[in-house]
Amino acid sequence: YKADKVYEKKPIGKEVYFMSGYNSPNFKLCKTNLDKPDFKNPEILVLEKKDEVIQSFEVTKDGIYYTTTKNGVDARFYLYRNGKDIPIKLPFVAGSLSIQTKGKDYSDVWIYCSGWTNETRRFKYDVKTNGFQEENLVPLIDYPEFEGVFVEETSIKARDGEEVPLTLIYDKSIKKNGNTPVLIDAYGSYGTTYSPFFARSYLMWAKKGGIVAIAHVRGGGEKGERWHKAGYKETKPNTWRDLIDCTEYLIKEGYTSKDKVAIWGTSAGGITMGMAITEKPDLFKTAIIDVGATNTLRNEITPNGPGNVPEFGTVTKPDEFKALLEMDAFHHIKKGEKYPATLITSGINDSRVVSWMPAKFAAKLMANDASNNPILYKVDYEGGHGSSGVDFAHAYARVGEIFAFAAWQLGLPEYQPKENTTK
Repeated sequence: YKADKVYEKKPIGKEVYFMSGYNSPNFKLCKTNLDKPDFKNPEILVLEKKDEVIQSFEVTKDGIYYTTTKNGVDARFYLYRNGKDIPIKLPFVAGSLSIQTKGKDYSDVWIYCSGWTNETRRFKYDVKTNGFQEENLVPLIDYPEFEGVFVEETSIKARDGEEVPLTLIYDKSIKKNGNTPVLIDAYGSYGTTYSPFFARSYLMWAKKGGIVAIAHVRGGGEKGERWHKAGYKETKPNTWRDLIDCTEYLIKEGYTSKDKVAIWGTSAGGITMGMAITEKPDLFKTAIIDVGATNTLRNEITPNGPGNVPEFGTVTKPDEFKALLEMDAFHHIKKGEKYPATLITSGINDSRVVSWMPAKFAAKLMANDASNNPILYKVDYEGGHGSSGVDFAHAYARVGEIFAFAAWQLGLPEYQPKENTTK
């Protein structure tokens, strides 16, 4: 199936319905006969869309329901029926959308919608009335403390002219005076889309007077497979340079200033963060590299390394070796450079990004940094890869430490050290 780029297979009777990425980086919906399957030349039901990526589909009695996203953050809902592609207006603007059905012989269909400021809500769709009825399985919790939080979906022009989606979450009272603390989250690997979800921690940061920015950098899947391959192996520099360009945009437009910017990346997001601070160290006040891949040249010898060769490359091929070296933050640390305040974490039980990798990076950064900024390295002796393998209390404590470090460094008053007056 990999060679034919077949995804989401659903066999029904003597036919199989599927999503195809063959010559269609944004995917198309197809079907083929199981007696003589032809996945490269199937019957095409829904053509690839130029600015939307097909994400999922379900076959029902009334037709094929499917979902798409635009820029990874604008979810849309469709019904393919009798050869026609019918858009269905959602009950509210959603960033993430999934479908549930009773089966191919029934009309029953439900959708789950969520967004940056909305908890997941469940609706039943009636094809006869083209209407939705809310049917949540559990009561929704009201959060009046998050009222006034606004989401701005925009895009910035990168240095090569590419439009990079950028999500901004902030309170409506924020003014563009260049003095707002901004926490920028970015990932950009494996074709993974940074989809909207109800993140209370983001909303809390907004209510504390800050802005959360999500830079949908190349290497992710926000604009389909083309977007993924534009931040992959030899093209990987686009990933961290998109982050740099997003940061410079926020400063230029008056949202913030260099002394008010924190960047945060986890796992493969460590490539993005590590390379951003080594390539443009004076652009950021602080960086959080959470269980981050910062020594890609050595990644292949780790337990999870061989599985990452298709994404990042192998040291056994000259071109890919050069690409791995170019994205290896450890090898880009310079003696005497002034680096931003940096929090580096690892989990002692992490087999995906082994703990010695962040440790090496932290040690070299400490040894070569010429600034007075704190560079901290924390090992979680209970955890693994991020919050995996720990209970909720432990996971929330980890996130709290990350936000507290950013708040301290960006000058939020209540997070500054208090003078010890104990005698």
